[in-house]
Amino acid sequence: MVRFRRIRNRLREIGESTTTERLLLILPFFIMFLDLYLFIHALSLGDIYVIVPVLILLAFSIMEIFVTLEEIHERAIEHIKYRDLEAKVRKAMRRAKSKVTVRSLMNHILEEHPELKDHEKALYHVICQILAENKD
Repeated sequence: MVRFRRIRNRLREIGESTTTERLLLILPFFIMFLDLYLFIHALSLGDIYVIVPVLILLAFSIMEIFVTLEEIHERAIEHIKYRDLEAKVRKAMRRAKSKVTVRSLMNHILEEHPELKDHEKALYHVICQILAENKD
């Protein structure tokens, strides 16, 4: 089953995606099936002036499916990174002995995890959101 790891991961990402993203993925499949029907009909007619535009539409439908799948994949990766950042921030907040501020928590996390230096802006937003949740 190792051979199908990527497919399973993509299907899991689609399953975890929002309803809007899933609807946006279904629409290109619907259009592709309509294009396939038109292509089969054009082949039965044997009219080259219909076959070429239908093939172009079919190619665009297939490309749209790949683009939509890639957007869902990128969003899933972004969400996973956000969850990792959130877990690191919550762990650092539990270890903090005094009252935490955004700057002190950010400095503490960047000392522990220097690889997050490139994601400082995202880290700032995560810290602010968690502190706002804990404030209430």
